[in-house]
Amino acid sequence: MTARYGSLQQRLLLGFVGVGLVSAVVASAATITGFLVVANQHPIGANRVGRRLTGWLPSTPSTQEVVLALTGIGLLLMALAVTTALSIAQRVLRPVGDLAHAADRMATGDLSVRLVPEGNDEIAGVARSFNAMADNLDRSVSTLQQLESTARRFAADVSHELRTPLAAMTAVTDVLSAHTPGMSAEAARATHLVVSEIGHLDRLVSDLIEISRFDAGTARLDAELADVHAAITSSLEIRGWRGEAVQVEAQPGLTAHLDLRRFDVVVANLVGNAVKYGRPPVLVAARREGGDLVVEVTDHGPGIAQPALPHLFERFYKADAARARSDGSGLGLAIALENARLHGGDLRAGNRPGGGAVFRLTLPGEPEPDELR
Repeated sequence: MTARYGSLQQRLLLGFVGVGLVSAVVASAATITGFLVVANQHPIGANRVGRRLTGWLPSTPSTQEVVLALTGIGLLLMALAVTTALSIAQRVLRPVGDLAHAADRMATGDLSVRLVPEGNDEIAGVARSFNAMADNLDRSVSTLQQLESTARRFAADVSHELRTPLAAMTAVTDVLSAHTPGMSAEAARATHLVVSEIGHLDRLVSDLIEISRFDAGTARLDAELADVHAAITSSLEIRGWRGEAVQVEAQPGLTAHLDLRRFDVVVANLVGNAVKYGRPPVLVAARREGGDLVVEVTDHGPGIAQPALPHLFERFYKADAARARSDGSGLGLAIALENARLHGGDLRAGNRPGGGAVFRLTLPGEPEPDELR
């Protein structure tokens, strides 16, 4: 609409000028018509008026002088009409412009913006409504932020409080596990179930504590120059993921500044997901692309459902409802993404054209020493 008809200011200006010019033309036409009617009906009176007008002039003007005078008066009237139109348009459009500017600031997240209503017209009413909306939105956002902060603090406090009893329970289950050969079949099954559930709870609490550090902004990067192939191989060997099922391909001599503990967490989560929900062989490929370190984990399974892709890195999200209760905490991929971002990189997921899922970890090139602190 704006490209076809011009801006609102242009339309108002053209409208005011057009109304002014039409009014001037109509008034002039009415005056001339009236004079002609008077001259036709009362020629003596018309001549008398003409003689008086001529008497006021210092000399009898020529036709050219009359034309120039009328042209100057016309231009003066047009300039006056344009100036008046600009002034009126400015007064009308300034509150509208302020409203548009305030709306743009609010759209960028500035909830402190407010308008100053002028007068009692419709635009002033819109300004007051805008201020009321901004107040309500500000209060709602503040309330949500407080609730989110309270929830995060609660999760962090509960997680830390569970560490001590979990440590005691783990010690007890270790003792029970050592004596399962002498137990009855039913007691052994119960013991294995308790050990499994306590292990699951321990992983969940550990992940909650880790995610709470990211939320609190206390997670720190302890990076060092490391061999990428060695770091990946070490992470896989600790968990027994080597051989034909999991293969590693890395460029020779590839190094990067990594926090080895956090990089291990990322690799373990990505490969663990590929092993559990994909099909072998799982390939971990590391290479340098444009100065960045790229680590891709691919498998040959069914891939990731398209509706699940946008939510895959959300906390506690399960791509498959059938595995809503699993050995994982539901925070693994979320923690992997946070660790990638802490390195200054990113983590994305997708599907291979030939089938299977692919996770792509991208870490920036070697940073300056100041960036590692």
